[in-house]
Amino acid sequence: MRVVLCLAWMVLLTAFNANGQENPAGHWIKGQELHRLFMGKTAIGEYHSANGGIKNDRFTELHKPDGHTDYIELGQRTENGLWWLVGDNRICYRYPGNEVFNRTYCFFVFKREDCYYNYSFGAMGLKGPRNADWWTSRFVIKGDGGSCNAPVG
Repeated sequence: MRVVLCLAWMVLLTAFNANGQENPAGHWIKGQELHRLFMGKTAIGEYHSANGGIKNDRFTELHKPDGHTDYIELGQRTENGLWWLVGDNRICYRYPGNEVFNRTYCFFVFKREDCYYNYSFGAMGLKGPRNADWWTSRFVIKGDGGSCNAPVG
């Protein structure tokens, strides 16, 4: 029985990478690379809607070196929050002053072309997102010249 389960697991992992790419979601940002990506930088992004398009919620988020953030959804007021890294592969946020969004939000970050994609824990498999289209938000870093012009499925 163990041999059958082990073989099934190997087939599943092989199928996940069958398209020849290291990871269909792109390059997984981890460790010091993740730290350098955010430290003192502003992310400019947009959210993915549940029906597959882009929500009208564009945002910026400044990641201050002291662990605080200034989050602005365009057309909305600023939220003061906190950011930190968990392990070597996740960024987390919390907005203590917000009565609605008052839990901790954590994401795994992947880079595809010139755009970064955030995936929640529920979208992840062992080697990355179970589906590259299951991202929560995508962003570029202000001043780096990237863009997220890829079509959204």
